[in-house]
Amino acid sequence: MSPASMAQLESLREEQSQPIVTRHEENEKDGNQTDDCDNNGDCSITVFPHIIPYQINNANCSNSSVIQTLSGSHKEDIHKSQLHKKSARKAFISQCMVNAVVMTIVTASGMPIGYSAILLPQLQSPNSTLPTDDSWASWIASVHSTAAPMGSILAGPMMDRLGRRTTLQLSLIPIIAGWTFMSLAPNHIVLVIGRLLAGFAVGMIPGPSQVLISEISEPKLRGLFSSMTSASYALGILLVYAAGRSLHWRVVAGVGTVLPILAIFTLFFLPESPVWLVNKDRPKEAKKCLLLLRGGNELKVQNELHTLVGHSKMVKDKEMAAKLGIEDTTLCAPVPHWWEIMTQPQVFKPFFIILTFCLLQILSGSYVTIFYGVTLISSASHTSSHEYDCLTIAVMTALVRFIVSIITSMCLLKLGRRKIGICSGLGTTLACLSLVIFLYSKSFATGADALPNDRDTKIIAGLIMIYVATNTFGIFSLPVMMIGEVLPSSVRGSVSGILLMVINLMIFSTTKLYPSIAGILGPIGVFTVFTTVAIITTIYIYLFLPETRDRPLTQIEEYFAVGKNYIWGNRDRDLMKRRRHSIM
Repeated sequence: MSPASMAQLESLREEQSQPIVTRHEENEKDGNQTDDCDNNGDCSITVFPHIIPYQINNANCSNSSVIQTLSGSHKEDIHKSQLHKKSARKAFISQCMVNAVVMTIVTASGMPIGYSAILLPQLQSPNSTLPTDDSWASWIASVHSTAAPMGSILAGPMMDRLGRRTTLQLSLIPIIAGWTFMSLAPNHIVLVIGRLLAGFAVGMIPGPSQVLISEISEPKLRGLFSSMTSASYALGILLVYAAGRSLHWRVVAGVGTVLPILAIFTLFFLPESPVWLVNKDRPKEAKKCLLLLRGGNELKVQNELHTLVGHSKMVKDKEMAAKLGIEDTTLCAPVPHWWEIMTQPQVFKPFFIILTFCLLQILSGSYVTIFYGVTLISSASHTSSHEYDCLTIAVMTALVRFIVSIITSMCLLKLGRRKIGICSGLGTTLACLSLVIFLYSKSFATGADALPNDRDTKIIAGLIMIYVATNTFGIFSLPVMMIGEVLPSSVRGSVSGILLMVINLMIFSTTKLYPSIAGILGPIGVFTVFTTVAIITTIYIYLFLPETRDRPLTQIEEYFAVGKNYIWGNRDRDLMKRRRHSIM
């Protein structure tokens, strides 16, 4: 071999020994270097599809094909990035619009809750057009709460059979009828019927609204939208309080029909839950809904739809195998279907975790402050409730809940459910404990210090408002919000209906028993109980509450279905380390 040939061969070996460096790798080495050539005048570029390295000198970068390839690739990357941002923006706007309609419905359901606070004072005033004694007033106030559990249990199977959107539409019919009955009521019986219908609707609305929000929202936005229901609920109470300060109770009832009438027609133009459509073997309709909710991003929709269809098929196959196993191996009567559902680990685990959380929430005084806020302040300060503007205090309480609920929604974008719940539990504990210490110290006061005064009353009212704020931040907001996240999609409607029915019964029982219990324990005893329950709630959240932030619904369902995932500290960490950007 000639010396020239040897030199050429050696040159070729040296050229092939150079590493292949992509533009991305070059930029990682030098963050300020953005063009194709380095400071020495050389740049290493991988040109696809042939994966051939080219050593290009700055002075000789005249190869037009390479420049065109780089320029075209760069433009294509920019174009794809712009399309992705555009579809993400459209998806966010679409989800905001759908959720805004749902929030309108939740706001409408909050208005009957606060209506009795402005109705009864007007009915029992000397110039009332419908004079009312204490017996009728008790019926008017309480019948609303007795009807809510019936609405909750009915909404469950309706969600699974008719769909989330259709159930919401049907739930608006009794609330419109209820407000109409109340605005035109010629006597107490018609007024009570109106309150009964409104209470029935209020029981129906939380389940489908929470489930629909969870199923149409992307994981990263689900916490924001789901928690806004608490703010909407408080807003409804605020609206009826504000209207009741200057308007007659019949006019307020007429105004109450506006939001549900608007919502019932707007719902016709909104998409149904893609999860429900897939479970009903309607994937084409589910795809159309997903295209609208995901800003037209075809690839994202295809991946999400593939995951939903695969998960639905897996669940149905398991159910079929279980049924065949029961029929083949037993001679006794088949187990009732509802019992089969409730004994599945992916059902009973989240059911009892959320139910226990709700029980602790109620016992911590979350709903007592809604119904007995003025009584709490007057009993703690040893003053008469007649010395206060009851409606003003009720407005302040609702306003605090509304503002804190919005803050919670913003925090859920960055913080997990567990962190917010623990912070809320600690804050509630400190607020209640401070109030107990203050009241206990006042019990030893003598002379003029022992007498009721404005300073003590303001301190007590301020501490109670702090308690309301810290309690609303997590303990009040999280349980119902998480119902739409943790329950399995195939029975999310039915099981959430049962769960909400039990919750409504617990709320009704607690609020009915509170006056008797408060008479026995006294203010110090009541807030000591609230303090103790807040401590237990904080420990419970730390031990048992799962973290669902940014996690797909299918992954949350699998978390409960496999292993012994009861205590969060002993969870299946391999399962929870899956990529968070998996599709629903």
